[in-house]
Amino acid sequence: MTRKVGFAAGLGKLGEIGGKVAPAPSPIARPAEAIEAGEGDGPVRAAPGPRRNGKVNIAGYFDPAVRKQLAMLAVEHDTDQVKLMAEALNLLFEKYGRSPIASA
Repeated sequence: MTRKVGFAAGLGKLGEIGGKVAPAPSPIARPAEAIEAGEGDGPVRAAPGPRRNGKVNIAGYFDPAVRKQLAMLAVEHDTDQVKLMAEALNLLFEKYGRSPIASA
């Protein structure tokens, strides 16, 4: 049975492979206001960047070949995968008589 290795331990092993031992990352301090509000149990998350403000994530599970093909299309057309997915959603919306409102 394989033993799971934590992220920090794995980083340390990478440092050993290169001949130097990398220091373990220090934990992120939680603001006192968050602890007092009872938000001390979950992971610390960075605020979303300005491109993501007011947006939500839509995800699905597909074969790995789908991800590879989407990545290849993005490279071939000098764009990114999110813009291609927005284009695909807009085509779907139009097919079913809805407004094409998806934007990247």
